[in-house]
Amino acid sequence: MKIIFKTLLFAFGLLLVQSCDDELVQKSNDSLSPSDYYTNSSEFEFATRGIYSAFLGGSYYGGSLLSLPDIMTDNVILAQRGRRSNQSFHEWRHSPNLSWGMLYSPYIVTNRANLVLNNIGNLEDGAEKNNFIGEARAARALALFDMVRVYSKIPTQNGADTSLGLPIITGIDPNVRNLRPNVADSYEFIKNELVDAKALINEDNGVARLNKEVVSALLSRVYLYMGEYQNAVDAANDVTTPISTFSEVGQVWKDASEAGVIFKIDQDRNLDGISIGTEWSQSTANNEVVPEYVVSFELNNLYQNTDARRNAYIANLPDQDGMVYNAIFKMYGETGQQNGVIDPKIIRSAEVALNKAEAHYFLGQEAQALAALDELRENRYSDYTPGTETGNDLIAAIQLERRLELFAEGHRLFDLKRWNLGVSRSATDGEFIDGTGTPVPANFLNLSAGSHLFQMPIPQSEINVFPEFQQNPGYN
Repeated sequence: MKIIFKTLLFAFGLLLVQSCDDELVQKSNDSLSPSDYYTNSSEFEFATRGIYSAFLGGSYYGGSLLSLPDIMTDNVILAQRGRRSNQSFHEWRHSPNLSWGMLYSPYIVTNRANLVLNNIGNLEDGAEKNNFIGEARAARALALFDMVRVYSKIPTQNGADTSLGLPIITGIDPNVRNLRPNVADSYEFIKNELVDAKALINEDNGVARLNKEVVSALLSRVYLYMGEYQNAVDAANDVTTPISTFSEVGQVWKDASEAGVIFKIDQDRNLDGISIGTEWSQSTANNEVVPEYVVSFELNNLYQNTDARRNAYIANLPDQDGMVYNAIFKMYGETGQQNGVIDPKIIRSAEVALNKAEAHYFLGQEAQALAALDELRENRYSDYTPGTETGNDLIAAIQLERRLELFAEGHRLFDLKRWNLGVSRSATDGEFIDGTGTPVPANFLNLSAGSHLFQMPIPQSEINVFPEFQQNPGYN
């Protein structure tokens, strides 16, 4: 696999020689070898910081993982006056030669983590060493989890366990050529890595670092995907971060507050300047929007006027010709900015509450499911009253709140996959504020549950380099 090989070689070729608080400075391998570098706790600290930077890759949390899962579903609609970026994904025309290249950045995370783990014996045993191990193992577990949900089935899907997962890379051999294990093996590795990491990692590692709380939150997500519902509840119960309140919701998405944020990737607006929000739109000096995708009219109408998320996530903005859109405001930028540069939030306490609610429901514990759901709803609606849903109405309410809460955070495609649901888009709604405009073409209205298109194809460039590497079914 070219990307995996290149990533492994890249990991050998880049070594840490100095550091500042916000970024890792690295030097080529002919100046310093790995065996000479990983010798003390300061060097392991710098190396561990370097793991996090790879999460900001453009195909990863620096862009595509936060946008494509919504672009490919019913949450957004293409704006005809935009650049038509990612249109092939919106219209499900992705193929091995037109694919989501997400194998690169997560495997950089993996290999930087593996370099730490391969050299960790140079440190004395103790809490500090255990913490470095915990961070590295949790990071590579998250990286594999994110890749496997993009390129593989999710365990709750029919026939998923024996279908193709993704290679589990634990060494630092740049010539590794691992075939794809099954999904069950991939998820078992992810789960075990997180469980082991939780026992080793610190309670607090500072802002934007993995810690016990983060690992518990991630486990609630992984267990939910695996259908291990009691474990999902138990992991969620270990999370103590309160859900952001009604008044805090909008501030979180301007980076003016970290309320309810369990784990994010911290970027500096000037040094990093990764414009996550430009996946959705750009802005003019006159505060006009240049839209790429906008909130679908159907989803827009699901946000009630009493819902804090309506104004936090959506803004009615005009383009230069005065056409007004339900623009995606959630990633518009920090306070006072409209450049799309904000910190990607990887997991929040609101999601953990929804994970818990869904897990309780599938355990047949409806009262507990409703209580977890209401824990979120009381912080989102100004006119909140306790819910009374049961049965099918209760799971529908949980799924609705998940859609409303996690919009534009990279969840919708994967939720539909694991629920064994298809995509259904409006045949009449357009992209403007009132639903007028250009509807989705008839060929791209419905994607059936279980379609092979829910699993992204392995890029053909990978297959060309490693022909034995298995392509996903339906793309040959």
